[in-house]
Amino acid sequence: MPGQGAPYGGPQGWYPPQPQKTNVAAVVALVMSVVCAIPFVPLILGFVALSQIRKNGEKGKGLAIAAIVIHGATIAFYAIVLAIGLSGGLDDGTAPRRDTGGRVTVPEQSASPGANAGASPGASPRERRRDVEDIRKGDCFNAEDDLAKTEEGGTEARQSVRTVSCDQPHEGEVYAVFTLEGGAFPGADKVVASADEKCGGKALTDYVGSDAAKLPKSLEVFYYYPQASSWVLGDRTVTCFLGNPAGTSTGSVRANAS
Repeated sequence: MPGQGAPYGGPQGWYPPQPQKTNVAAVVALVMSVVCAIPFVPLILGFVALSQIRKNGEKGKGLAIAAIVIHGATIAFYAIVLAIGLSGGLDDGTAPRRDTGGRVTVPEQSASPGANAGASPGASPRERRRDVEDIRKGDCFNAEDDLAKTEEGGTEARQSVRTVSCDQPHEGEVYAVFTLEGGAFPGADKVVASADEKCGGKALTDYVGSDAAKLPKSLEVFYYYPQASSWVLGDRTVTCFLGNPAGTSTGSVRANAS
């Protein structure tokens, strides 16, 4: 006798569930967060991945969370570094000592090794590197650039100088500092024209006295002014100084200098 057929035309059995796929966005987010790719993209991809994982039941939740944490920490780190840098906290030296008239005397010397790293081989231990925007009227300094090479036209200078007491050999002496109006960058020609005007006659004579013609022939008028690249960072400062492109000078040319 034939046996009885299985119900519904076939035997019943157990079938394993289909394996879950790993969410692609989670993998990409983790990789990009590790290699520090385009800012905020890994963060966005991580949140997108979490949303897709909840909706589709995919694997990769841990990868997405790791990407968010890693890239979030990276962004926080760079934000802190930027904030410290803008506040001057990363300056490689303490503020120079100034007398009651505001003139640099002997700058503070750091006790840490290498505090003057980056200075010229013959730099005096009394020199201290300062940002160009931090030097004041009456400050004397040695430049990071060759002043002789700038005589034939403007050039983009380094953003730091080494302040020194004016009774020490120095290449430049600041006689005026001005702030240009804000707004969009007006173009290099207009910035230079403004610097020429502001560093002109009256600013110089106010500093050296009415008989500016008696200044040493070795001294020439120079100025630092904002470039397009520094303008977007808030630089509006024009710093006028008398410089000696042939070497150094000793002593201040200020009319009331003692």
